[in-house]
Amino acid sequence: MSATEMPSTGVPWRMIVIWTLFIALDTGTQLAFKWGADGLADLDFGLAMISRALTLPGVWLATLGYGGTFVVWMIILRTTPLSRAFPMTGLAYVTVPLLAWAVLGERINLVQAGGIATIIAGVLLLGSGETDEDHA
Repeated sequence: MSATEMPSTGVPWRMIVIWTLFIALDTGTQLAFKWGADGLADLDFGLAMISRALTLPGVWLATLGYGGTFVVWMIILRTTPLSRAFPMTGLAYVTVPLLAWAVLGERINLVQAGGIATIIAGVLLLGSGETDEDHA
């Protein structure tokens, strides 16, 4: 095992950091969009809404978040097959509702909680077949 691998998983610590950054950026971006959209609730789509959107910090944070997510996604795709990387993005379907619940007070019902658990199980199953060759 090299110095850059996690002892129990064989996954390079660098990839864990990059994936954590990706999920954090993606989740933060979605929460920022919600924050921005809340400031537009009284407007119909049109020039007035777009003009106001350009003044909202949530919209700007979300835009920057998309840029950061794009950069990190490109880093991930340089070394990870798309067939393995794309399912991992599903973790945002776990983190976004959980943080929306914790930060914004949104509700998660039993069916949604079951969906979150299913996504976690699916990501674990998809990642369980990973070999050292996948990280080469």
